[in-house]
Amino acid sequence: MNKEMTRRDFMKGAAVLAAGTALAGLTGCSPADKTPEEKPQRHVKVACFSPTEGTKNAAAMLAAKFSDDLEFVDITTLDSRTQEVTFAADDLAIFAAPSYGGQLPMVEGLFTNLKGNNTPCVVVCAFGNRAAENVYAQLAKIAADQGFVVIGAMGLVTPHVFSSNAKAGHSRPNVEDNLKMIEFVGKVKEKLEAGKLEAIALEGSPEVDWAKEISVAPKQFLPENCVMCGECAKNCPVGAIDPATLEVNEEICIHCQRCSFVCQFNGRTYDTGVKREFIEGKLSTKKPVEYFV
Repeated sequence: MNKEMTRRDFMKGAAVLAAGTALAGLTGCSPADKTPEEKPQRHVKVACFSPTEGTKNAAAMLAAKFSDDLEFVDITTLDSRTQEVTFAADDLAIFAAPSYGGQLPMVEGLFTNLKGNNTPCVVVCAFGNRAAENVYAQLAKIAADQGFVVIGAMGLVTPHVFSSNAKAGHSRPNVEDNLKMIEFVGKVKEKLEAGKLEAIALEGSPEVDWAKEISVAPKQFLPENCVMCGECAKNCPVGAIDPATLEVNEEICIHCQRCSFVCQFNGRTYDTGVKREFIEGKLSTKKPVEYFV
């Protein structure tokens, strides 16, 4: 077996790190090191669409810099988006999603099960060293329609989904990104403390282009490895996998690689070779994170 770390292993390892970061409330010190005056009181509620958990990891790192009082709402699976989730007026909401070809993933009703009450909101886009493009504007429109006030936006670089060796976006967010996150959090907190809950303007198209062709990698099914556990069907964000036959409906599949990510037996994989060569050739230069307040 090739001992080189795969992107899947890299991200799952990062998920453990991010979870620890969130629990520790990383803001440059541990919760125990903070004085009562420094400890934030605002409840931060993070809603993530994150098929391979790169977005979730980045959002957890950012959220932990706002508060120790964190709550995560994972809306990646189809079932998770059928349940209405309400946010209080004094919460801080974080909406986080990846960029698929410069826009939100083409998933019907994404984030629309979340209900705000004039709740301040930060939108976060994770991208594999390319760009967020229209994701900020699209997240902001959905948030506004659902009763949230978007007061900040941030783009964070994470390992690219087509880069199995994580060369594009490798080890991101890194130390420099963390410093930028702390800077952003400070500016958002200033706005909250001043009571400046006015929505910011964000560039880009607020509407998802449902006809846009997104670059994909061919999927592979290895029946000799499959144990028919059904985790791929259970976890598919759009219900594209038949739970009885495990066949994929290609008409609704969004090629997010969630099925491969959750499969513990390597029954489902993606051939990212051709895409990886292009991505790592064009997007290997480190790109800085960005934010808007």
